[in-house]
Amino acid sequence: MTMPRTADGAADVPMEGRMWELALPLRAPFVNARGRVTDRRVVLVSVSDGSFTGWGEAAPFPGATPDTVEDAWGTLERGVVLSPTAAAALDQAGSDLEARRNDRPLWAAIGGTQRTIETSIAVGLGEDPAERVAATGARGVKVKIRPGDDVRRVAAVRSAYPELPIGVDANGSFGWDERDALIELDALGVGYVEQPFAADDLASHARLRDEIVAAVALDEGIDSTGAAIQAIEADACDLLVVKPGRLGIRAAREVHDVALAAGLRIKASGLIETDVGRAHTLAVASLPAAVWSDIAVASWFVDAVISAEVPPVVDGRIALVERPGIGLEPDPAVFAPYVVRESVLGSTIWD
Repeated sequence: MTMPRTADGAADVPMEGRMWELALPLRAPFVNARGRVTDRRVVLVSVSDGSFTGWGEAAPFPGATPDTVEDAWGTLERGVVLSPTAAAALDQAGSDLEARRNDRPLWAAIGGTQRTIETSIAVGLGEDPAERVAATGARGVKVKIRPGDDVRRVAAVRSAYPELPIGVDANGSFGWDERDALIELDALGVGYVEQPFAADDLASHARLRDEIVAAVALDEGIDSTGAAIQAIEADACDLLVVKPGRLGIRAAREVHDVALAAGLRIKASGLIETDVGRAHTLAVASLPAAVWSDIAVASWFVDAVISAEVPPVVDGRIALVERPGIGLEPDPAVFAPYVVRESVLGSTIWD
């Protein structure tokens, strides 16, 4: 885990940390090829040096991360590394704290250059993509698909919104012999096809690039910089999905950099988090190689309020703010109705 440090690199500043598990009701069930989610359990993390406080979020998601909330809680409470999303949350909090100490927005501190991010709504199986776009005003849409539930829904949203940027996400549910549907989707003008095959099947992703115009995006397997390099060397993708909730901020920037060096692009994405997690994703979406995102405000999915400083959506876009760090000041008194338990971070985390 990467711990917060002083500007001169020292790691021995007195640190305090707290954590809260939240149970958040979703506005509607979210369904993808891996299953159905009706609520979200996440762990908010704060780290403080006595003057400044940084925030992060561990948001294990069934099928998208290998860990659970119990794993994350145990890691944070005992300081034993069992949970990648907990490690990511600590890195987020440390990066936020460092940016606040330096009086810089997190997006600027990590090298972001894009000042306005277009929103995009992820639409689960069984939902009407056109209705969700109309309800939110999103500037793009990602449609969850699986074999037998794909072309019709995408064709309908394309008919309703001829110019709308559309991506599709299969969550690894297709086999190579089912690729004809992906070719049909490509003919509808989708911008990317995300994780059509299993995460470890880089060869099929590489072959698909020769058969479709749309970008082939990899998500589930991009859990480290090394994994990103492996995917690039296998010619398996045009687009890397970068999730700071899975990678942390530092590794997210590293994946961005290796993608940019290889002439590829990234898509910033989240795990249906609160506005804390989404603020970190927003910072990643500002990086130079980011051309797509799954950026939306948490309230489009989660029926809960965490912070009052969430930047507004104007004409489907979010303007990055100049406030230090992630630009939010989460208030435990505000999110108290959703707290299941709270505790302090394990002392060994600071070792």
